[in-house]
Amino acid sequence: MSTIKPLTILLAEDNSDHAELIIETLKDFNLGNKIHHVENGEKALVYLNNEAPYEDQSYASPDLILMDQKMPMLDGLGTLKEIRRQDKFKHIPVIMISTSTVDAEIAQCFEAGANSYITKPLSFEDFSKKIRDLNLYWVLTSEIPSNEASPGPK
Repeated sequence: MSTIKPLTILLAEDNSDHAELIIETLKDFNLGNKIHHVENGEKALVYLNNEAPYEDQSYASPDLILMDQKMPMLDGLGTLKEIRRQDKFKHIPVIMISTSTVDAEIAQCFEAGANSYITKPLSFEDFSKKIRDLNLYWVLTSEIPSNEASPGPK
């Protein structure tokens, strides 16, 4: 059996109940996962740019970004577009998470550079399973470039 590598994950989610479920599920799957939670897109960009209060080494560049589509201040789509505009972040996989199943919204996310789009099921068990499956895919199936191998400035 292969070793499950830990991921550094940036979670941008304004709903505290959803954030707690996602964090607990990711930690249950792999205790080594480091999850940093922010409540909106503006804070996600501050985190990514290592600006206060995220300027120290404990806030490493994420291997993966999980982002809610509908957040206050700067929504997920706007944040995704800004992430994809900056060369130093283009390599980071971004998974959009939303309750919306509207085709036009899903298409907008992919056109803006999302790597995946998942919907939030209504039941706790189904939502938890989706997050476990998502983590399993990004840890055991997909290859993610290391931060050292990533193009652009650090």
